[in-house]
Amino acid sequence: MAETDIHLRINEALNGRRGQWAFVDRLSAGWAAMTGGLDRLVGLLETADQAVRREQDVAERARIIAEVGGLLQQGRALAGKGGRIADAGRQIDAVAARVRRETVNIGVIGATKVGKSTLLRTITNLPDTVVPSTRFNPTTAAASSIYHTEGTPSATLMLHTWASFRDGYLAPLHDQAGLGPVPQDVDGFRDYRYPAAGSAEAAGAKADDYLRKLHAAHRSLASYEALLLGPDRTVRVPFERLRPYIAYPRKETGDPVEVQPYHAVRSVRIEQSFLDGTATRLGLIDLPGSGEAGLDIDRQFLQQVKNEIDLLVMVKRGDRKGASYLAEDSYTRNLADSARGGVPLEDYYVVVVNRDRANDPEGEYFDNTVKSVRDASLERDIRVLTADVAVRDEVVEELLQPLLRHLAGKLAEMDRAVVRAAVSVASGAAAAVAAFAAEVRRSGQDLAQLLPNREDEFRTLAEELRNDLADDLSRLVDRYDAALAAGDAGRTLTEAIAEAVGEARAWTRGGLGHGDRATWTTKIHGQFVHGPLETKQDEYYRARTRIGEIFSGIDLSLAASVQQLWDDVAEVLRGRLTPELVPAGPNALHDLRATAGDRQARILAGALHRMCELKKDYGSVVLRVTQPIVREVHWDTVVPPSAPPSAPAPSSQWPPPPRSVPRPAAAPPQAVPPQAAPAQAAPARQAAPTGGGSSQWVVMPDGSRKRVSRVVGQFGHPDPAVPQRAAFQQTAAVGVDGLYDELTAVVEHCVVELETALLDEVRLMTRILAAAADRFFDTVIRTNRSERDYENLCRQDMSSIWPQRFDGGNARVAAELERLQDQARAVTDLATAVSGLSADRGAP
Repeated sequence: MAETDIHLRINEALNGRRGQWAFVDRLSAGWAAMTGGLDRLVGLLETADQAVRREQDVAERARIIAEVGGLLQQGRALAGKGGRIADAGRQIDAVAARVRRETVNIGVIGATKVGKSTLLRTITNLPDTVVPSTRFNPTTAAASSIYHTEGTPSATLMLHTWASFRDGYLAPLHDQAGLGPVPQDVDGFRDYRYPAAGSAEAAGAKADDYLRKLHAAHRSLASYEALLLGPDRTVRVPFERLRPYIAYPRKETGDPVEVQPYHAVRSVRIEQSFLDGTATRLGLIDLPGSGEAGLDIDRQFLQQVKNEIDLLVMVKRGDRKGASYLAEDSYTRNLADSARGGVPLEDYYVVVVNRDRANDPEGEYFDNTVKSVRDASLERDIRVLTADVAVRDEVVEELLQPLLRHLAGKLAEMDRAVVRAAVSVASGAAAAVAAFAAEVRRSGQDLAQLLPNREDEFRTLAEELRNDLADDLSRLVDRYDAALAAGDAGRTLTEAIAEAVGEARAWTRGGLGHGDRATWTTKIHGQFVHGPLETKQDEYYRARTRIGEIFSGIDLSLAASVQQLWDDVAEVLRGRLTPELVPAGPNALHDLRATAGDRQARILAGALHRMCELKKDYGSVVLRVTQPIVREVHWDTVVPPSAPPSAPAPSSQWPPPPRSVPRPAAAPPQAVPPQAAPAQAAPARQAAPTGGGSSQWVVMPDGSRKRVSRVVGQFGHPDPAVPQRAAFQQTAAVGVDGLYDELTAVVEHCVVELETALLDEVRLMTRILAAAADRFFDTVIRTNRSERDYENLCRQDMSSIWPQRFDGGNARVAAELERLQDQARAVTDLATAVSGLSADRGAP
């Protein structure tokens, strides 16, 4: 296979991963739903176990405790972090990460001092500060990912948070060292006093390796604390300053042991061009070596990055101690076997033997190592490659090219194998979940048979509740009917009307809003002299507007009366159904209506809907009653002379006047003054209109003429014998006083009519409210099969409505068993959906 074909085929395989996104997303979503349901089922088992142990008066209590406790243990084992479900979940996470990854990654692992870092430096041309190594001690402390790129070389640190460092690094060390819980915050860790390795306080020799790691993290906290707690989760670092973030301190050069910032680093992403003339999206994952006794650090890091590895390469070097296939080599192969995720081991795992001419010029150790490794690898058809890892041409020719050819030919099938394996593992685990859920459901049904029949008791109680509500609502209807029969008007509305009447009369008698008559007269005189008609129109409009504003508040009182009925009905319902179903507040019936609809209590929902629409159905009393009367306060309306002008009798003693006020007879037309324009130039409509409240022409002092309000009745007429200026002044004076008397009489007349009409409306409203209460009673009590509505509405809240019957003893345990059965049924459905993916034609 030509080199160009290799890179093309690798890129085609990477592009082909997109075709598996939809299926893998379905698998991940189904798996998450199933495991979430399983967790809830285990939680309900814990609640049931606690309930039956707490309740003493339960039938067959000992048997129920035994069966629920046994199921709880099974569920915890199935859903636990180290169980089958957790392992399958990790594999599904791995396949989801794999198909979304747009690079092909080779992981490199090996024991200390075998040439692993040298190999990576040879391939990538990176310096020792980026891929460090030492002669004697383990070096790599954080996993590095090196990606071939044509862009600017860079190194980016992916940082821990305090929580991830605590839970992922400190907690396992605490556990292995036998120290108990890890400190929960940085201050607690800083103040913690760890026993010294080898001391009497240490938990034996097995704890020493872990204690040394903890001491190193503890004494160097100041060097990485800011990285854990800072706002940034990624940091760019120049190549020359990278070493402390990925490597242990060098003892041979005296690096300070209190500076170990690698503790804060999850991983490092390095970008560097190292494949000459190709665009293959290749990544090399530098895994820590397996040279630290008891720390199992290779497994720890392999688990962390296995989602990022397509091919694992183990580097081995022959020397006096390791010129054969050793137990540690078998251990690494087993790691690969556990991490391959469905890919055949021979496709996933390769062994590279380092020729190392510098330390083994004759190749004596090398030859023996190659033979030993190949003999052991034949058992699993594992490929063994050889090269001097310090020689680039040899590495490219003997290692890199064979590995890339292998990936070019196998990567697409490897991807499909990983998906198939994940589906298979998920299907097997889902079958175990379904079997467990079925067992929980069967046990729940069997145990429920040992308890009194809860459903029969509930139906009886629901029917009794309806009958109790019948009594309560009947008394409420009787109360409204009694108020109607006694002629009692609604108190809220009556008070609002009385308040509006008092405010309107105070405004009228108080100088039409100016304090007194004299103040109004003084204020209005000049304006009236300038234009009597316009002034009269303005004052009438102002009076009409003010009276309308005062009486518009009655609509709010009407709303309060409807709200009072709602509150009365809600209070009755709340007394039987509890505040959980009928919450306090003005929207209680709206909330109950929504709940009833959701729970299929359709009769109740419909009755509540009609009750809540009462305000809308009745309409606005302002538009229906108040506004038509207020409109009669008009400048062209004259109050009958018999009407008291300024001090009418109280409305209770003063019969209301007719709605239409008679207008005075028309007066003969006035002649146009001689100062006006010639008769042929003046249009006919300029003649003074007839009618007592109309207008007339008057001569102004400067000889001009002006159309002003015609004064009749109380206003009188100007005396023609008086000179023009005096006549005009006399008209203005008489007109102001007359306008005041006329306007106050009209407003008083309007107030009396409003009071009478609104009190009639109150009586009508009382009848409507009584009828609404009765209609609600008939619907929710007397409708056939209404008891089924109460069952549907109350079933979910039976424990709060009837606590003495359903919130303890047999009832409490029966409720918990019912919830177990419902959740078990749901989990079975979710598990079946996951299992069905294995037969899905969309599976690759």
